[in-house]
Amino acid sequence: MSVTDNLITLPNNAGRKIIEAGAVIACPLLDTERFVKFCKKDCGLSVSRERLIRLERLRLFTPIFRVRKPERDAPPPFYILVRKGHNWFTKKWAWDTTGLTPTYQVPDYTDGTQEGYYSIFQIDYLHMVLQRMTDSVELDYYLDRIDKKNIDWHKKGERRIGVAESRLKSLLTHEYHRRSVALLCQFISNRYYPKSQSDQRKFRNSLRRGIYPDHWYEWDPRKAERLFDLTPEKLRNAYKGLALAQKDCDPLERWYQLTQFVAVKERKKLKGDALRAETLRAGAHMLRLLYKDLYGEELPHPNEEKVITHIPELDVRQDTRRYLELVVNRFGLNPQPKLCLIVEGESEEAAVQKIFKQYFGAHPGKYWIEIVVLGGVGVATGTKQDRFRAILRLVDYLHHHQTITFLILDNENYAIRLEQETKKAKSIHSDRRYVTRPDYIKIWRKSFEFDNFSCSEIAAAMSKLAMGHANFTTSEVATCKKNPNPGASLKHLYKQKTHYGLQKIKLSEFLVEHMMSPSSRRKIENRPIVKVLERVRQLADDNLFPTMHKIWEDNQASNYFGKKLKRSRSGGKAKG
Repeated sequence: MSVTDNLITLPNNAGRKIIEAGAVIACPLLDTERFVKFCKKDCGLSVSRERLIRLERLRLFTPIFRVRKPERDAPPPFYILVRKGHNWFTKKWAWDTTGLTPTYQVPDYTDGTQEGYYSIFQIDYLHMVLQRMTDSVELDYYLDRIDKKNIDWHKKGERRIGVAESRLKSLLTHEYHRRSVALLCQFISNRYYPKSQSDQRKFRNSLRRGIYPDHWYEWDPRKAERLFDLTPEKLRNAYKGLALAQKDCDPLERWYQLTQFVAVKERKKLKGDALRAETLRAGAHMLRLLYKDLYGEELPHPNEEKVITHIPELDVRQDTRRYLELVVNRFGLNPQPKLCLIVEGESEEAAVQKIFKQYFGAHPGKYWIEIVVLGGVGVATGTKQDRFRAILRLVDYLHHHQTITFLILDNENYAIRLEQETKKAKSIHSDRRYVTRPDYIKIWRKSFEFDNFSCSEIAAAMSKLAMGHANFTTSEVATCKKNPNPGASLKHLYKQKTHYGLQKIKLSEFLVEHMMSPSSRRKIENRPIVKVLERVRQLADDNLFPTMHKIWEDNQASNYFGKKLKRSRSGGKAKG
């Protein structure tokens, strides 16, 4: 079998058949002016109306068809679909221009009595023609010559003409296959082009029922097969050619998994080679869909023809949301927090944010850390009977989605009991681990304030907060610290002396300001809260989101999110 046996045939009157089939609705043809704009301004090709006419005269590149206005009586509109008795091709008001041999007079580029119409899928063949028919000159060569002899411009010109004639002959002899592929893409565009305009979640369908006759929505892929004399080998070869062409010209080729999820209207704003690749990729997808309809086999993705290991796995891609999640993980664009830091109240939240900004140099969000205010363990864990289940379910859910959960709690409101429950709570999402690790919970011996600041520092901050209405001593604060509920005792002391409630958020800000100031006797890195937050920051930094489902499974089976469950000899879970 020769190479040409696998090339698609160029049908006779292909342009006319495209129009008569109405294959210009989903992807309309462009008149010359709009086609030049698409090629030049949008795709960056060096082309003009004059050059298109010149290429047409040389039979290198032609429109799909041409149409003109009759000299006498005005004709009825040029209908799509073609109506009986109003076929412009029959009346010689329109004519096919896709043949290999000229059967019509090519007009001058200034002629306004007729118009040529082109398909966007011709961009691949046009680009190749322009490459072969465009020469470049290094002008600095003529300015920096060692020998000062006169240049024989006549000889050089004849040589370039010889090259051009050779290329012209080659193009006319061997490149009709690319023309055929473009025409095939246009012929099947009503059926498949809308499906190629997808963001992997939905596709744009411009062929809503009710606009055209019902019989027109019926699709028979065998019509395309017969018209273009297709075989599995020919169609597969055409598909591979377009797939390779779009990969070669796409500056974003290595990002295709990400760009395919971008909204179609945003992808339409691409320019240059990126837009040309987007157009060719649409054509490749269309040929892929046609191949499946005709021969029941799904060809590989245009960008994954020679892939050995698919990242992520092909099975995972059935779930579009999960597929996108794994893709953005690879590109580092997943906004999901890598660590969820659960703190007791709003005052702790304010303190943590202030420490991150002033000590670590950035907002917690820059480290992919989200702070969640618990509002008190007793509130978060529901009823007395269901005291710990709610928060453990939250932790288990977050760990299942690979967000580490770290809790910082005061030694009150059943926090110790919660810590004990986590040691035996098993995950409902994984049969190989517990809900969390015991070291992912930090419970202060007393409270956030008393574990991180001295009684004198707290007294000074409370006095500053009172703004002269009251003064607090170290001994008063020390007495509160000895109370079984030191936090409540501190609030009571403040209200007793100032006659209004303690603003804990403002108090925590004053305490952190003092902690950061040069006048503080205690080194900031020795403060327990700073040590805890340093570990939190490191945990978030080490939490690499998976790019494959297998990696996610391995992470879930590790002890990174929860202590591993022991297995009995029979292979089941160990009790306890």
